[in-house]
Amino acid sequence: MITPNFQLSQTHKTVTMIVRAPHCHLDKLEVKVQDDVLLFKCTPYFLRLTLPGKLVDCDENRKVSFDVESGEFTFTYSKLCPGEHFDNLELIPNIIIPTQLGNYPQTAALIQEVSESNQTVTSPVSITSGWDYRYGFVLQNSIDFNLSATALDEVFDVDPCKTTLHERHKLKIQYEQGKFNVHHYIADYLDNGEILDLRAQEHTLESDLVLNSNEMNFLDGLPGLPYDLTVQQITWCYTGVLDILFAYCYDQRTTHFEGNIESGWTISKLAASLCWCEVFDTPRDAIISAFRRSLIYPLYRNFELSQTVFSDLKALISCQERHILRAFIQIYGMFLHGDRNVLNNLYIKSYLSYIMKWDPDHWKATVNEVLQMEITKQEIGLNLEQIENSLIPNSALATLSIRDESEDEIDSDDEESSSCSSDDDSTSGWSSSDPDTSL
Repeated sequence: MITPNFQLSQTHKTVTMIVRAPHCHLDKLEVKVQDDVLLFKCTPYFLRLTLPGKLVDCDENRKVSFDVESGEFTFTYSKLCPGEHFDNLELIPNIIIPTQLGNYPQTAALIQEVSESNQTVTSPVSITSGWDYRYGFVLQNSIDFNLSATALDEVFDVDPCKTTLHERHKLKIQYEQGKFNVHHYIADYLDNGEILDLRAQEHTLESDLVLNSNEMNFLDGLPGLPYDLTVQQITWCYTGVLDILFAYCYDQRTTHFEGNIESGWTISKLAASLCWCEVFDTPRDAIISAFRRSLIYPLYRNFELSQTVFSDLKALISCQERHILRAFIQIYGMFLHGDRNVLNNLYIKSYLSYIMKWDPDHWKATVNEVLQMEITKQEIGLNLEQIENSLIPNSALATLSIRDESEDEIDSDDEESSSCSSDDDSTSGWSSSDPDTSL
């Protein structure tokens, strides 16, 4: 069966669905509405939707039409509760009920499973076992693949098929410590005029953002597969979103919210969940990692700038999911060409699909935790305060003028001349302390 293209819209009282099925057999048409489920079947097309609210199927309110030239059906049904707003109705892939399950790695026996009713069933097997050589979205992939030398150099900092999760984390910390450039950090700390300009930029997110047709078509083309994630995997998903969006916010602010040719590199390098195939057990772990990497790799390395980026992240995740979807769609476009496209296949498309299906209340709890979060320099682990404190005496000395012996001799002669001709000095207005006067 073929899933047809379709659109949904609503008014105060009704919901309208337009289905394009140009090659259908009209004698096979079957349409049913039962509460919040709408089913369309017309060989060879099949579509089953679950809506955010309930509809009423009665002859006096139902409207059905078919355009022979375009091959489009139009169905209009009344809402059970007039005036009710069906949230996220335009996010079409979010409401498609899959007709078959996808082929996912067999992880169900390892850990807790979450059912649609949010009840959990705990397995006796350790939650940390079996994940060592996995990678991709919430560690769902385990198949060994051969990475090209270019991909390893440009995209990944580690081969996930040859290193365990523990080894990755340990190597990442060691690698970051070795890459931290004290001189670069000091330069951006002292000469921060450009950074102050970046931090001062105003950027307001649209409160009533509507995804455009290109974005909707892109989301519509994503596979509508189920994601029966475990409790641990859901945590990894949320923290991965935070990690990637921090990198996105950094890139946006440092490119004047326009992006540039280096944006793909910046985001993939700052997000350890991408280039190190890392997972984070808590939101704080993800944010600290993002802070660290923002002070090690990109062009601007300033703690206060990272704090501003963190504020941008808080604003972004406080918005509705469509803002996050747009950010991930933009990231997908940045990774689309070249070796980084592998990140789209391993991560970005899966994040997009799952974000449209996740429990918004569960995600909101993570958002609230981040909104209350403050990050200190001590947590970063790069001795930032020690570095900055060591600059205080040097900064004071830098404001002093250095005098050589010849200047001292001139000053000595000036003092003698001044004592002998004070009347002339007072008349001319010249002083021996004037640095711009020469004899």
